[in-house]
Amino acid sequence: MSDPKQLAQVLSMADKALEKAALDLRSANSAVQALKQQLTQLQNYRWDYVKQAQQQAGTTLQASHYQQYHHFIAKLDAAITQHIARVRQAEAAAQQRQTLWQQAHQRQQAIALLLEKNRTRAAALAEKRSQRELDEFALQQFVRRQR
Repeated sequence: MSDPKQLAQVLSMADKALEKAALDLRSANSAVQALKQQLTQLQNYRWDYVKQAQQQAGTTLQASHYQQYHHFIAKLDAAITQHIARVRQAEAAAQQRQTLWQQAHQRQQAIALLLEKNRTRAAALAEKRSQRELDEFALQQFVRRQR
């Protein structure tokens, strides 16, 4: 049987590791949400720019304006592509954090279960010891009365 104080200390450390893993997971999920929101804003900006250009399609555009328009759209597309890659990286990091949290949770649960089993075992042993002492005391009294 392990020392209950040591197990309690190990459980405390596992609790802290679980809290840290949960905090890291929340942080990673927040980062993913922020990046997705930025991506949506970037995509909306591109869409608005394209709509605005389509509305001006009826007017005559100079070649330089038309070239600038396509150049700007290409830059927006590149930025969107890069941002999608950042979102995927953040999602992968969040998935890693999820796995780490699950591992920390399992470890903490296993230690807590072991500690509870040890406490139950110790309580059962103490109960047996107490019952044995009571039985011995009752036997001694019985023997004394018989004399």
